[in-house]
Amino acid sequence: MTVEASFVITWTIFLFVFLIYLSFYSYDKCVLFQDAYAVCFRGSIQKQEDNIVPYISAHMREQFGKKYFGTGEVHGSVDRRGNVADVTGECQVRVPVHAAFTMYDSDEWKIRTRARAQIINPTHIIRKSRWIGNMLDSIG
Repeated sequence: MTVEASFVITWTIFLFVFLIYLSFYSYDKCVLFQDAYAVCFRGSIQKQEDNIVPYISAHMREQFGKKYFGTGEVHGSVDRRGNVADVTGECQVRVPVHAAFTMYDSDEWKIRTRARAQIINPTHIIRKSRWIGNMLDSIG
């Protein structure tokens, strides 16, 4: 009876620890995407279109902050193609027995996310909408 109980307790503790690390992974993945999209969106609505990439790069570290559990440092990059801004974030979840859960040199516990936002100029859109509204009012 004692031998069976030692196996059951060991596997139960292992299962709980695994679930805790899995929840850290899920939480970090959600927060990383949220942060990447928030900084990408804020950058995409800048009035000066030449200022988008420098704005995102300058505010990325501030947005990512230190709110992640059980991960290494969060790295981010920004890319602009035409009228679309992409922010990529990545971090590594620290697992104490990494080799036991993944194969050697595998990126299974690495979190990568990419957020994309279309670059718009809100002031330009509001002015154009008002102009169209004024034109429709003058016609009708």
